[in-house]
Amino acid sequence: MLTYPFNIIPITKARSELGNLADQATKDNYIILTKDGSPKVALVDIQYLTSLENQVKKTYRKTFIDPKLLRYTREFSDEEIKEWEKEDIP
Repeated sequence: MLTYPFNIIPITKARSELGNLADQATKDNYIILTKDGSPKVALVDIQYLTSLENQVKKTYRKTFIDPKLLRYTREFSDEEIKEWEKEDIP
């Protein structure tokens, strides 16, 4: 989604318009809320968020690799992935 000035709103202004903003957050039209002029959070349609999460899950398990090396690749188990995630946490 492209970000337009009309979907970037200060949190202080959003407080009084939250119901309307929630109605506007449909499909890939999300609302960015700012605090002190910087993006802080977004109001996102829950179906769109779920769709994004599912896409990430599918992509997470895939590797883009030279076709000649494909026979040397394998799919990683959930346990292996969880171990790597632990290592990534500082």
